[in-house]
Amino acid sequence: MQISGHGKADHLAKLLLGVQDTEATGARQAPLRKEAGNDQVHISERAKELQRIQALAHEPDPARLAHLDRIKQALDNGTYDVSGRKVGDALIKQVLTDAVL
Repeated sequence: MQISGHGKADHLAKLLLGVQDTEATGARQAPLRKEAGNDQVHISERAKELQRIQALAHEPDPARLAHLDRIKQALDNGTYDVSGRKVGDALIKQVLTDAVL
């Protein structure tokens, strides 16, 4: 018995899968789709608010940038003075905060 790929079962499979006769056309054609209607997207007020907050978070903070510039200038000039006590307090605060969280 030889299976040639032609017959009722093969023809039915091609129809169900939307495959045209590829040997005759030389290329596989995609199945036809219905044209889409008017798709619409609605963004909730909460999503809009989240987008607004995200945009604000990505904006540079002028006060912070000015503070960083002052620190950079002080470092470049060799005049940046760090209090050992402030550094120690900040380290202890950070360790305690990490322990609580």
